[in-house]
Amino acid sequence: METLFSDQFNDITYNKENGIHYHILKPTTAQMTEAEFKQMLLNWKQLMFSCNPQWILVDSLNFHFPISPTLQTWVVQNITMPVLAIGSVIKYFFVLPEEFISQLSISQFTDEANNVSQEGKIKYFSSKEAAEIWLKSND
Repeated sequence: METLFSDQFNDITYNKENGIHYHILKPTTAQMTEAEFKQMLLNWKQLMFSCNPQWILVDSLNFHFPISPTLQTWVVQNITMPVLAIGSVIKYFFVLPEEFISQLSISQFTDEANNVSQEGKIKYFSSKEAAEIWLKSND
């Protein structure tokens, strides 16, 4: 497992052997600004293009930044759609946070992204275990 980036808000790693790109969000996201959120995702997207992963796991169990509807649209257009266009990506999944507002914004974002892409590559789960089962499935 190679660490690609780490700061107060997130860790980004890549396991070349199994093709999984991990984005682990930290509790300090509760203090981030919208500008910091956007920059975090732009950095993440850049690292995605450098790895060409097969699977993307976003562990947002400790994510505490509410994503407004306007920001959700920005994320889908500027982050999600370009990442899904990477030919190597098979599946993209989230482990959702317990905190309701963050959970709601991520699930809304996921639904919107799937509606735009119409490929259904993005899912969300309440545990890493459930996400890993889906990862190994043929769905």
